[in-house]
Parts: sequence; C-alpha cells; structure tokens
Amino acid sequence: MTSRYVLRLQVDPADDPQAVGDRLLAMARTARAEEICVFLFGMEFNDGHDSLDRIDHWLTATRPWRSRLRAEGIAVSLNPGHTVGHSDWARSPKADQPWQPMTDQHGTAAAVQVCPLDPGWREYYAETLCRYAAEDVDAVWIEDDIRLHNHQPLDWGGCFCALHLAEFTRRTGIETDREQLVAACTAPGEPHPWRERWLDFWDTTQRELLASWGEILGNRLGLMSSRTDQHAAEGRDWSAWLDLPGLHRPHFWGYSDVSGADLPHAALQLDMQRAVQSASVISLPEIECWPYGQWNKSFRQTAAQMSMAHILGCDGLAISLYDFLGNHPDDEPRRATFLAEWRDTFDWLSETFPKTLRTVGIGLPWSPRTGRRVHTSRTGWQSLVVPHGAWVGLLNAAGHAVTGRGGATVNALSGESAWAYDDAELRSWLSGGLLLDSVAARILFERGYGPLIGLTGARSGPEGYIREICTDPGFALRPGCNISIDVESYSQAALLAAEPAPDARVASVVHDQLGRETGVGLVLYDNELGGRVAVTPWPAHTPGRTLMNPQREAQLGTVLDWLSGGTHARATGCPWLVTQVLTDGAHWRVVVWNASPDEADGFRVRLPKGMPEPDSVIQVTARGERLDADWSHDRPLLSRPLGQWEYVVLSSDV
Repeated sequence: MTSRYVLRLQVDPADDPQAVGDRLLAMARTARAEEICVFLFGMEFNDGHDSLDRIDHWLTATRPWRSRLRAEGIAVSLNPGHTVGHSDWARSPKADQPWQPMTDQHGTAAAVQVCPLDPGWREYYAETLCRYAAEDVDAVWIEDDIRLHNHQPLDWGGCFCALHLAEFTRRTGIETDREQLVAACTAPGEPHPWRERWLDFWDTTQRELLASWGEILGNRLGLMSSRTDQHAAEGRDWSAWLDLPGLHRPHFWGYSDVSGADLPHAALQLDMQRAVQSASVISLPEIECWPYGQWNKSFRQTAAQMSMAHILGCDGLAISLYDFLGNHPDDEPRRATFLAEWRDTFDWLSETFPKTLRTVGIGLPWSPRTGRRVHTSRTGWQSLVVPHGAWVGLLNAAGHAVTGRGGATVNALSGESAWAYDDAELRSWLSGGLLLDSVAARILFERGYGPLIGLTGARSGPEGYIREICTDPGFALRPGCNISIDVESYSQAALLAAEPAPDARVASVVHDQLGRETGVGLVLYDNELGGRVAVTPWPAHTPGRTLMNPQREAQLGTVLDWLSGGTHARATGCPWLVTQVLTDGAHWRVVVWNASPDEADGFRVRLPKGMPEPDSVIQVTARGERLDADWSHDRPLLSRPLGQWEYVVLSSDV
C-alpha cells in the first residue's frame, strides 16, 4: 500500500512538444509522481464552451508528449476545464450555441453557463467526451461545475429555467412558475411538499446526466465534489452519486492558507464524504492550491493537508501545486523537491492508515436530506444550506476525538440540522449520550422531545444574556467562573432561555451586565430511555470563529465525560490538540495534531476504550521527518516540541 501523486497542470498547446515532454518527464521523476492530469481550457485558457475544432487542436497538439509520458511509465489523465461553466468570466456563447442559459431563483440568466437539461448542450458535451475517451488516457475528470450551486453572477446558482419547470411538470404533474416554486420551497415552517419533489427531480436529472457520461467513459469517469452542506441544498443523494464514478476527487480544505481553527472542519468534511463512498471507488482528495505557490499556501500546510487525506484513507492525491498557465515546472524547482521529500512519509501513512479503518469518537451526525427537511428562517435558496457538524470546532479545539461516520454512543447535534433526522434516529441518540446546542435543543423541544431532554420550556434568549456563570463544581473549572455569551460573538436569536424539568440538573446560570440572574445555563438530564442529555444555552455555530477558553474547555470536558463515561479519546495540556482515532477493531491509530501557532509539548493523551497502550509513537515534522518517540503514563515523550501542522501517530494492534 503506497501513496500516488497525480499532478494537475495545464500546458499551452502552442509549446514545442519535445520541450514539454522533457520538462514534464523531468518533473514527474524528480517529484516521484506516477501521473500527470492535463487540464484543458482552464481559467485563463477558457473561452466558454469550446468548439469541437479547438478541442481537436488541443488534443492533437498535446498528444505527442502525452504519448511519450505514457511510454516512459507516467500515467496521463484529462480534466476538461468546465462542464456547464463555473462562472461567466466575461465570456459569451458562440453563434452556434443557442443553448438555454442557467437561470437563478430570481430569473437572472447567466451569459455562458448553460442549463444542464438543454438537449443541444448535452449532445455537444457527449461528443466532447467521446473525443476524450478515444485518447490513450487513464481517466477523464468531470469538473465540479456540474454542481448546481456557486455559479457567479447568479444568486446561489440554478437552474430554475423554463426547461426545468416544464420537465418538472412532465415528471410530477405539478404545474408552477419559478416565483411560486421558490416561494413554496423556501417558505418558513414545515417544508412544502414541493421542496422534496423539486430536490428529488434536480438530483435525479443530474445523476441521469452523469450516468450517460459513464456509458461513454466507463470506469475512467472521475468526479469532483464540494461540501456536503452546500450539496444538500441541491438535493444530492451522496451514496447514489458515488456509485457512478470510478474515481472521486473530494474537496475538503481551503484553496489558500487557512488558520489552525479550520483544521477540524477540513478533517470532518473529508470524513463525512468518505463515509458515503464505497471501497471500490478510488479516492484522490483534492490538494488544491490557488493562486499557486508558497505565497498563497505554505508547503508546511500543504503537507498537513496531504497527510490528513492519507490518515482518512485515500488512494492517492490530486495535487494542484503547479499552475494552469503553462509556466515551466522548473520555474520553482522547490515544488518537486518538496513532493519527493515527503513521499516516503506518505507511503508510510498509506500503509499505517488503510481504507478499512474508521474514525471513532463523539459522533457528529449529518444527513444529505438536510435541505429537504430544514425549517427555513432566512429568505432565498441559501436558507437550505445548513452547516453540518458545527460542534467540531469546539470539540476538536479542546482535544476531543470526533467522527462524522455515525454509529457513535455519544453524539452532538447543533443548529438547524436537527430538523434533518427522523424520530427513530433521534430516539436512538437520546438513548445514549447526546449534547445539544441551544438551537438544536429548541428544535427538539418544538418537535415534542422536551420530556426526553429535560426541558419544560424553550424559547429564544432575551437581550441581556451576557455571561454564563458556572455554579456546579462537577461541571466547571471552578465554581463561579464566567464564560462570555456576549452579543458581539453570538446571535441573540440563537441563545436559549430554557425552563428545566424539576429533576434536571442545572450546572450554570446566566447573568446580565448588572449581575442580575436572567435564566439557567447548562442543563443536564437523565431521561426515561436510559440516556443522558446535556443542553447548552449558546450555539455551537459561530461563523468565522471558535469561541474557546479555559473555562469552556473545562466545562465541555466534564460534560462529555459525563455523557460518555470518559471512554472517548482526548488530548489535554495545550490548546488546539486536534485528536483523531481510527480503528477496525484489531488495529488502533490515534493522531494528535498541533493546530496552534504555539509549540506543544508535555501534553497527555487519554486513549479510547478498547485500545491497548501504543507499541509505536511516531512524531511527524513539517519537513516530513518521522521521529521515534516514547510513551509513559499517558504522555508521548517527544524529542522536540510539536510545531503547527505537525502531528503524532500512536499505533497499537490487538
């Protein structure tokens, strides 16, 4: 089991084929890469929907050096730069392209982005794929703009055009216009029946299109995908989608440098996507760097992203480290050197973290049906986009291991995603341990679960909820410590004014700026199903920030230990020790990342229940070095402090 480097780049077809072949062959060998993915008509070379003559020209011009690479043992794949079109980018349709433009929820039509139902465009695009399929290549990638969201300058995306409305009527018998449809599907309260019918229709027609391309490309069909919460607003049935391609390129990390606070969200995003992907699909997570080069994303962070992909069980890496402008790879030779230096460690990670391993920890459920079931509180189609797993920022910041795969004994629900789950799922989680933020608790109360979560009343918190004071010594850093829930950090509408059941345990109270008690805070409850529930008065989702401090770290730690019996893994002793646990029952792996700019040393790791003490402790540095370390009394004994984006791997086999 080894890694695989797929280097994604674009070459100007006007360049001399011999010189291009020399450059790319040298680059692949220096970088220790197995494959070159050739981008066609991307970004600065994009002229809208390219004529078949221009496509033939590009294929003819690049064929000599593509053939040479394959003869030298380097695999080659193709990535056409667009399907329906990413954005208009000041392009216009050509005279022989009278296709239906993509249309947004307000009736605004794109200039060059097309409706995926247009029969003329479908015929055209199938013909382009036939041309690509005739080439001697290992894969042909369908670009991510096959999605329905994120099509500038449209509002959210599309398509709400006349073709879609007519086909919707033909398939369902429902006659409506765009204004009526959008108003019904985004109306507040219980979802209108049309919403599920429309999302099912969108998803079905998109999968039909992808399946038709699979008939042309076979198992050479590759598909990129975006974030699960965004795809929920277009109704994507993930399991059905990922039955279609032979290869999958999931997006999970920012294109540019991000802060350490983004690491938990990136890891969860990839874990959720991998959870719905069959083992037969080849997973090549996207290592996207745009704009290109170290000024945009450091090698240190790029290596962390590549490491995370391997820890979560990939088959290789789709790497956009080189630009799409046709510049020479040796303009920055350090890129190939970087890839070569890390290759042995990525091969080691591939062997250490096979695809059979599954994450375990505090469960962060998510559902592809969120867009169908959420009760909207905002206007427009964007109201169907609901964050999945918002607890991950807080829990990982405090060192708690989490999983996005389901099946956990302790789970954490947050925000409007609580609408997405049926009664059987909720009762199952309520029979174990369940952490609810303020919004999820209010939704469950509205759904009739008050007696099982320990509340007799739940409403939005009034103005003046300023600070939470910990009163229960069993759930506090110390009695009397304060945690801010100020109006600058939290939406007042998201705060909870709870009325606890008489037998509930109240562990904190809320005071206003004058010190007056205005309500209860943390509520803990043992319910009649035998489960334990903890309700916080504040939301887990705070856009753009993770609101953690020593007082909240201690409070959350005691709450989660009360819910789980202290059976889940956790790292303590420094901020931002992001912890992951993976197992197949016989093999255990714990990874502790340092997501903080400050070095970490002398921290403790509580192993998960069932894991023997580690027989191997390996520290991985930002240069890809693997350093042996020792283990003593819950501490990894490192030879040097752990820097940001570095990690420790603890391994034991039963």
